[in-house]
Parts: sequence; structure tokens; C-alpha cells
Amino acid sequence: MESIGIIPARYASSRFEGKALADILGKPMVQHVYERASKAKMLSQVIVATDDQRIYDAVQAFGGNVQMTGECATGTDRVAIVAKEITCDVVVDIQGDEPLLEPEQIDLMLRPFVERPSVQVCTLKERIFNIEDYRDRNIVKVVTNIHGDALYFSRGSIPSTPINKQHNFQNDTLVYRHIGLYAFRKEQLLAFTSWERTPYEIAEGLEQLRFLEHGIPIHVVETDTPLIGVDVPEDLERVKQILKKRGIEGK
Repeated sequence: MESIGIIPARYASSRFEGKALADILGKPMVQHVYERASKAKMLSQVIVATDDQRIYDAVQAFGGNVQMTGECATGTDRVAIVAKEITCDVVVDIQGDEPLLEPEQIDLMLRPFVERPSVQVCTLKERIFNIEDYRDRNIVKVVTNIHGDALYFSRGSIPSTPINKQHNFQNDTLVYRHIGLYAFRKEQLLAFTSWERTPYEIAEGLEQLRFLEHGIPIHVVETDTPLIGVDVPEDLERVKQILKKRGIEGK
């Protein structure tokens, strides 16, 4: 199975313009993501997809593989444009603002494609252990069936059991957040980007619901490794401290 990773990276961002090039311990953030993703055992190559010359030049400067695209409505569209011209079986969409990405998480997401040939889309989930995250609408929740396929994604608090401060998140109803990494069969990714937006996708502001509304299952694998994305400049310091600690520990 030939699998490739594509990192969509744009310069414009309403909350943090130019964050792909934000300096983290002497490297632009996109380089951290690229180098982490390149360590995944099941990826044959990693490509940065961008429409910005500054990002293109930065990736070339550190020796990375980069391709220019035109204007794109979403990162998924940008990934599809690059994937369309490459011979491969599976495409991994790797967010460019995840400098703490673990290569093992990519491999974890790719194994189901080998084990279950019927899998078309795969993503990750992580247990929620506190009521604040459960109620936070910025944290996307996911519920799955007994086979590990997504039933629904929502910014709301699902499952909607009467969870309160006395709820035991260790033993009671299991609650999961969605980790926004995706792997797609190439043909399924290209089909997805040709479809119109769907009602629940629009209502929730979550494009993965387009798959479910078209009857395409999304397999969800649990990870116990949290991802800390960089959404605003204030997130950089936290990421820097974690990376420094990892350096001391030799990780």
C-alpha cells in the first residue's frame, strides 16, 4: 500500500497570520511538522501544499518537498489538488499547525487500511477526562459504533448523558474528542471534494460530516497521545516548553 502525507499550509489566518512560518526553537513551524511526519514508517513521502511563495521558499530552504497550488476553499481541497497528480493508494491530511505530532499517530491511522480493505476514511479520537473539555464547543466530540466507525461528530456535548462535576470520567460514560488528522483512500478523497456541502456539515461547521451524510463510514482509532495545535500566538510558548523538555529527555 502506497501512502503519502500532505501538509496543507497557508499564510493567511484570521487568528494567527503566517503561523506556518512562526519560529519555534530556530525552525519554522511547518518544518517541525514536516520532520515529525517524515518519521512515520508507513508514509513513502511527505509534501507541503501551499499557495504562498514565502512558505514555498521556506520549505525549499530546509530541503522539504513542496508544491504550489492555487486558491483553495479548504485545506482538504488543497490536499486533493496535490494528491490527484500522484500515484498512491492512501493520502494523509496532516495539519500544518501540529508541531507536536507523533509519527506513530500517522501509522496508527494507516493500519486499518491494511487490516480492513473496506476502510475508506480513518481518523483519531482521544478520551476526555474533564467536564470543561466536554462542554467546550471548540473541542469536537465524536461517538462511534461497536465496530469503531463514527456515528456523529459535534461541537456539542455528546453523548448527552447527564454529565456533571460528579461524573467519573475514568469509569462512567466514555467521552471522546476528535483529533483532526485524516487518512483517505485517494479515490474517496477526490470524490469528497467534488460533492456539495451537506446540511449537517454546514450546521456543525465540520466538513467530515459530509462523508457520513453520503453514507461513507469514517473509522476512528483511539490514541492516548494528545495533540496540541497552534491556533493563536499564545500557544507557541507552551509548544516551545514541551519541545525543550523533550530535548532534555532525548525524545
